[in-house]
Amino acid sequence: MLALAGCAQPGQLGHPEPTAIPVAPAPVPGTAAEAPAGPRVVGRGLIDIPLRFRTPAPADYAIRALELGPGEALGWETHPGTELTLLDAGQVTVQETDACARRVLTPGDVAVFGEGVAHVVRNTGAEPARLVVTTFLVQGVPEATPVPPACPEDPATPAP
Repeated sequence: MLALAGCAQPGQLGHPEPTAIPVAPAPVPGTAAEAPAGPRVVGRGLIDIPLRFRTPAPADYAIRALELGPGEALGWETHPGTELTLLDAGQVTVQETDACARRVLTPGDVAVFGEGVAHVVRNTGAEPARLVVTTFLVQGVPEATPVPPACPEDPATPAP
């Protein structure tokens, strides 16, 4: 006796034909749906202060993507470590205790806030602002501490 082994294919032996799965059209080059071909440089520039990344013990780091709507702010705060804030899109204004003058960041610009420096970041543009915030912080303590406004002419803006 001859035995045949195998599996029935769709459409054979009562198995239904598969239903067609719609395939999305290929993205048009230059559109938002197009996936990046590799790493992209989001910003490049000069940091005009000396940077020193030293910690007395191991440090925690975090990299966060944040979006602020027009008029929103992160509020006045300090950190137990260093923060680098890169603006990816939109416009923000930063202020810090060492220089109350407002500094406008445009896409690709970076603000660096040292340990314990009170600062605020506000979206002062008409569109959402996308930020990439990297922090190197002392372990086991709060990541940020809210503080009163450091610049008297500028009222505090509550955190979103």
